[in-house]
Amino acid sequence: MRLLLRSQRRFLQHAPWSALTALLGVALGVASIVAVHLISASVERSLAEAQPRHLAGLSHLVSGPGLDAETYFRWRAAWRGADGGAATPVTAMVPLLEGRVRMAGRFALLVGADWLTAPAPAPAAADGAWSVPLPVIAGDALLAGAALGLEPQRPVTVNGRTLSVAGSVGDPQAEVLLADIGLAAELLGSTDDALSQVGLAVRDPWARWRQALDRLMPGISAGLPAAQALPLTALLPGVDADRKWQAVPVAAQRPNAAFARSVLFNLGALGTLALVVAWFLIYQVAVIWLRRQAAVFARLHALGVSRGELRMAFLGILTGLGVLATALGIAIGWPLAGALVRLATQGLPDAAPPLVLDGWLLLKAAGSGLGVCMVGAVAAFARASAPDGWRPTTGWRRLWPMLPGLLVIVGIGVDSSGVTGAFAAIAGLCLLALAAVPPLLAGLRRLSMRAGGPWLLRLALRDVVWYPRVLGVALAALALAVATGIGIGLMVDSFRLDFSRMLTARLAGDLYVSELGDDFQAVERWLGAQPEVRSLRAAGTERVLVSGVAVDLGYAHFDALESARYGHAGALAADQVLLSEGLARQLDVGRGGRISVDGARLKVAGTFPGYGEAVGRALVDAAALPALGRTLRYDRLTVIAGSSAAAGPAPLGALEERLLAVFPGVRVASPQAVRAQSLAIFDRTFAITRALTLLALAVAAVGIYNALTALRLQQAPTLALLHAQGLSRAEAWQIGVLRCAVVGGAAVLVAWPLGVAMAWTLCAVVNPRSFGWTVPLALPAAGWAVPLLLGLATALLAGMLPAPRERGAMHEAA
Repeated sequence: MRLLLRSQRRFLQHAPWSALTALLGVALGVASIVAVHLISASVERSLAEAQPRHLAGLSHLVSGPGLDAETYFRWRAAWRGADGGAATPVTAMVPLLEGRVRMAGRFALLVGADWLTAPAPAPAAADGAWSVPLPVIAGDALLAGAALGLEPQRPVTVNGRTLSVAGSVGDPQAEVLLADIGLAAELLGSTDDALSQVGLAVRDPWARWRQALDRLMPGISAGLPAAQALPLTALLPGVDADRKWQAVPVAAQRPNAAFARSVLFNLGALGTLALVVAWFLIYQVAVIWLRRQAAVFARLHALGVSRGELRMAFLGILTGLGVLATALGIAIGWPLAGALVRLATQGLPDAAPPLVLDGWLLLKAAGSGLGVCMVGAVAAFARASAPDGWRPTTGWRRLWPMLPGLLVIVGIGVDSSGVTGAFAAIAGLCLLALAAVPPLLAGLRRLSMRAGGPWLLRLALRDVVWYPRVLGVALAALALAVATGIGIGLMVDSFRLDFSRMLTARLAGDLYVSELGDDFQAVERWLGAQPEVRSLRAAGTERVLVSGVAVDLGYAHFDALESARYGHAGALAADQVLLSEGLARQLDVGRGGRISVDGARLKVAGTFPGYGEAVGRALVDAAALPALGRTLRYDRLTVIAGSSAAAGPAPLGALEERLLAVFPGVRVASPQAVRAQSLAIFDRTFAITRALTLLALAVAAVGIYNALTALRLQQAPTLALLHAQGLSRAEAWQIGVLRCAVVGGAAVLVAWPLGVAMAWTLCAVVNPRSFGWTVPLALPAAGWAVPLLLGLATALLAGMLPAPRERGAMHEAA
């Protein structure tokens, strides 16, 4: 055993450079995992703090026509009568009433609840956002959303009644007021004991497992099947079976949270890319090290060292490397996460969320670093120990390509497989593409036997194809990294192009005026009298419930011009509605279907992309509001400039200044400013994904460099013979560059079709399942040319870097 340990120590002394590059590659893979975990955990905390206070602790909501206090108390009696609630999965039941009210010159959403029946509140956030105790909402006290900007302990007038503000809660973007349900009924003028919803807390037997998975990989539960609506009779047997009440998951009320969690899932899947490439790297290093120690291991085995002892010694070397790589990866991942967060939040008013190092992260990092090294070592040793000439049986060779193909078919074809199925399909595509690497090298080998041209090129080509075990794994890793760069790049470019088109269509005005409140009519008259203004378009929003789902019902005069902004040809009739794609998927309704809004049946005329909307949106013509029993309450105006604005932006700039001077409380924005801000936020959102793709490419570069270095060492005797025959140093350098070009070209040949297939899957499958809208795939040159050029440059750079002076295989055998 002592002789075995000395041989391994001697080997490391003779191969410090390859050990260093392997250490760096695995450390970068671990750093990617660490950075993604830190970012995702930070976003998860922000989502938890933004949970609407009246929904905290609830899992399902029940709503529908005829829902009133009598129905609620009948349900509550049935619930309590079932063994005191123990015989049902329901653990809490809360009545809710909501509506829009006027306050401080604008509209806000008022939510009333019976807080005494509410489940236990979530833990207070780090900033104290939920630290206000519930009893203070009794009486004439209110809790206000932070976006309203109301100061605690100050009076506020709501629908003509003066009330006190006890504190602020919830999502800083939500303009919401929370009150006791009795006070809410008085403010909303509800005299028939009507309720908007009844909230339920339903026991989830998988909750602990979901929480554990999310702690291990934040956002992973977004890839699990989504919670489904349940018939109320399944939760409270025997109640109103004829009414077919449905309990809708609370997640349906928060599509923006689902959007954020889907981003986390996608980010986590992308973050593992660098680790997968690192596995290719460490496997390649293990194969090369085993080949270099083959003679030494053979002699040790002849001296009595068993194969098990040889395997354990080799595994020990790579385990030690994994320990060092884990520590280095954590040290790199922490500042990397901070840099990526600053990059994504640059220019935003809110501070970047804090990064917290926890035990789960340390366990995950250790498992990643050690796991990659140990699995790579075991796989390489098993391959090296296989009998010469051994190949899988014919049955396995035929079955192997079917498994990735099955992943692709099921992941894409079965919509219920969700985001997990979509990424399984992408994994299947990668396996199919990487399976093409050995045939590709075999084809290049046959080509090299009969190829003409310069002898330096032929020699470089033969260097690559005659050593597939040395270069094959590194080539596959580079192809995977480049393909991911192409797939992500094309998806982001397609998304940005579609998003830009949407902005162009919807930002059809010249000036946008919002937060009008009680000044709407005065602002409308003032603007109508200005010479720069050709016309005005008014719009408003109401919060309604559709099949138990909270929906923002937008209304305006939807003539053909207004409808065209949302991709619909022709004016909207009074019985028609446009739905955001996410809402349409949520309601499982398409074009030509019908939805019920306040008892009125509306026909779905079409859909439009929602792009991360906070709440599902439905659009109707203003003429439909009376049929819905609602009053028109416009709260924003779009200004269409006349011909006097043709000289440039100065007239509208002057109009904005005059408007703010007369009505200082309104908000004014130009389409140019809205467009620039929207695209800037978009670019920051995807900056992290691009950075992680580059990180995977960096790991692949380390792998290519390591493989080419091993190839140089293995060819040292051949190169010495060529030098003796007159090969100059310049010609040797040319062979190295041409060899790298062949490697890069082979990787690009595999990466381009794989990248396009990944991009299509991301746009047509992952995007609808994750975010609720489809993105038409575009193939702009920048989306695929830049990753291809980076891949070629990576291979060339790896080949042109100086090779270390390590002892070659021949010396190791001595």
